[in-house]
Amino acid sequence: MQGAGLSSFNIPLKLLYDSIVNKDMKLILFSFILLLSAPSYSQAPEVLDFEQLEEKWSKSNDTLYVINYWATWCIPCIKELPDFIKLDQEMKAEKFKMILVSLDFPSQADSRVLPFIQKNNITSEVIILDDDANVWIDKVNKNWDGDIPATQFIQNNNKEFYNEQLSHERLLQIVNKYSEPKNK
Repeated sequence: MQGAGLSSFNIPLKLLYDSIVNKDMKLILFSFILLLSAPSYSQAPEVLDFEQLEEKWSKSNDTLYVINYWATWCIPCIKELPDFIKLDQEMKAEKFKMILVSLDFPSQADSRVLPFIQKNNITSEVIILDDDANVWIDKVNKNWDGDIPATQFIQNNNKEFYNEQLSHERLLQIVNKYSEPKNK
């Protein structure tokens, strides 16, 4: 009997498994088979220009969009990413959308960005921005000099911009401002 999805093996896996006497070897073989059959949850990042990226949050709805600008070579960005990933997981049931915008070169999508996404189990949407920074930086925030990490919080006409490393606690403080009832 062969394992599902492993039909390219010529030796029936059950026969191979039964012939191994050492329990440690059976555990190693079993782990290897599970690894081969495990689906990959990481997606290849989409490459967009700023206009295409902006369309992702320009809808008029109650969704809070958190757009984090980062890069694989930026140490403060890497340090804060686990906090963004944790927030994204916590907010799954809410009107909330996390977009991680990589400023790595598009030519590094397969060699650098995708391996980083996979290694860090990032399930949030990742976009690689492919556009002239001189054109789009002022559209994000007129006072932004382009330093990263940087994060936008957008919900309808409400926009906030932070050009600093954000902790999980700080992210929650900012997000909670958007969920507080507004006085009319």
